[in-house]
Amino acid sequence: MSFGRIALLLLTAAALQFFFGASRLRGGWAVDWFLIATATVARSGDFVRTVLAGASAGFLEDGLSREMLGMNAFAKAAIGYAMALVAMRVVVAGPWAVGAVVCLASIANDAIVGLLASLLLRSPLVVLTQATALRAMVTGVAAALLEAAWSFPWREWWQKRRLRRLR
Repeated sequence: MSFGRIALLLLTAAALQFFFGASRLRGGWAVDWFLIATATVARSGDFVRTVLAGASAGFLEDGLSREMLGMNAFAKAAIGYAMALVAMRVVVAGPWAVGAVVCLASIANDAIVGLLASLLLRSPLVVLTQATALRAMVTGVAAALLEAAWSFPWREWWQKRRLRRLR
C-alpha cells in the first residue's frame, strides 16, 4: 500500500471520527475508525508502514479526543505491528473473520490505553467495561461490513443489473 493511499485512509478515518464522534449518535456509533485504518494497512504485511500508520492514526485520535498525546499512538502502533505479524503468518479471509480480528484488536487497544493511563496519569485501571465491549463489537461489525463491501464484485453486479434492465 502506497503512502498516498495510507494518507487518504487516515484522512477518511479522521473525518469519520470527527463527524460521528461529535454527533449525538456517539453512544450508538462508537466505531474506532483509526483502528480500522490501521488494520487495513496491516493486511499488507508491511511492518514499517503499518507501525507508521498506526502511530499517525493514534496521534490523530489523541489530538481529537485525549488530553495527553501518545497513548493511542503507542497502542495502535503496537497493535498494528501484531496485526502485520499475524497477516504474514495467517490468511484472514472473509468479512466475519476480519471483523473478529478487529474486535479483538479493539479490546487490546483499550486495555493498552487503560494501562498507560493508569501508569502515567494515575487513573484507576479499568480494562473491560460495557462501553469497551460495545465499542469493540461495533468496530468489528463496521470492519466486517467494509470488508464485505470491498470484496463484493460490484462491476459484475452492475453489468448484470444493466443487462436485466435492457431486456
